[in-house]
Amino acid sequence: MAEALSIAALRAEAEITYEALPLTLESGAAIWLRSTLMLAEADYVVVEQLLEEINTASTDNRLTAAIGAMRRLLLLVADDPTTLEAELTTWPLGLLVTLIERWQNGTQVPEASSSAN
Repeated sequence: MAEALSIAALRAEAEITYEALPLTLESGAAIWLRSTLMLAEADYVVVEQLLEEINTASTDNRLTAAIGAMRRLLLLVADDPTTLEAELTTWPLGLLVTLIERWQNGTQVPEASSSAN
């Protein structure tokens, strides 16, 4: 008989599969930028809205709106938003863009297997 799965084991596997992006702040504090898939379900919609807001603001060259949306996105995905917020307000747009690109690339959803198994 097969061994029963446990939610704790599946959660641990998901945390490895959808690993957060580690980030060391200038203060020396370490935080993690979590994968969208490891957020609460209600936060998925907010992430999608913020990414759309960032894209629209960037296209329309509304830098202040883009910066605000980027900051809100990073605070949403951070495991410790309070620690991040202390430094986040001083970061220039280029740093925010680079960090969000790294977060998106580092926490991408793996492609589904094409195997029939």
